[in-house]
Amino acid sequence: ARDPKVARVLFVGVQWYTKRYPTHFRGKTFATIDPDPNVAQFGGHPHIVGQVQDLTAHLPGTVFDAIVMSGVIGFGLNDPREVDSALDACATALRPGGWLVLGVNELKPTHVDPAKSPAAKHFEPRAFGALGQSRIDVALPFRERNHTFLFWQKR
Repeated sequence: ARDPKVARVLFVGVQWYTKRYPTHFRGKTFATIDPDPNVAQFGGHPHIVGQVQDLTAHLPGTVFDAIVMSGVIGFGLNDPREVDSALDACATALRPGGWLVLGVNELKPTHVDPAKSPAAKHFEPRAFGALGQSRIDVALPFRERNHTFLFWQKR
């Protein structure tokens, strides 16, 4: 949010707890996409009711500086073909050097490893900001016990 090179952000998946996320991106475009029309009220502007795999059909020609997709793979995108299609759509919608931030739970039974997707070829892991790492593991108090953030840049 503080990076001046990031002016257009897409957040994939919204829920009641994401309602305040746009406030962290004031002065920037904070678009959202989710297939459930019942959560549109928690989205950004613009908000698209649709699948991330169909992103370019919803926002043709739109180029984002960053796309955040956390809690989507393994939490609805559970098929390797769907994950591949979603990553391809993100690659099309990102500018070269743009960030793709993936939040995954590798211990969840429905997890699909995005690094094994053919579309991963569009990206490379990169150390992210002051974190200095391309992967951050966050402990959770849930059964799966861990949420991993992967920081990829479009080639």
